[in-house]
Amino acid sequence: MTRVLVPVDGSSRATDALQEAFDLFPDAEIHVLHVIQVTRIPSEPETTPYEYAKERGQAFLEDAATTADTHGREIKTALIEGHTARTILRYIDEHDIDHVVMGSTGRSGMSRVLLGSVAEAVTRRSPVSVTIVR
Repeated sequence: MTRVLVPVDGSSRATDALQEAFDLFPDAEIHVLHVIQVTRIPSEPETTPYEYAKERGQAFLEDAATTADTHGREIKTALIEGHTARTILRYIDEHDIDHVVMGSTGRSGMSRVLLGSVAEAVTRRSPVSVTIVR
């Protein structure tokens, strides 16, 4: 069975990427990954940065599960702490991923001219094909 990874960050591009994965790979096992990068997440007054990031990440994965339900699909989800691009690349290897579908830019707002920095790093270093959704 084909395994497809869709990294999500709560952005509309990530949601578009998940929907594209469902369309392009109707019979694939879809893995949805959110990477917690604590140093980039602001803290709420009554939570630690890690707790805040974990809660947001869980919410992103719950949104992905809802999207999957509306498409009549099941997904595997993972919430992992680390450097975003390196964690995605490690997940590809550890879970025998065959293809990645990801958004062109994310929530950080510090995207490159045509392609987000994470998408660019994954595309350049991935051992499998990557589809970028704009």
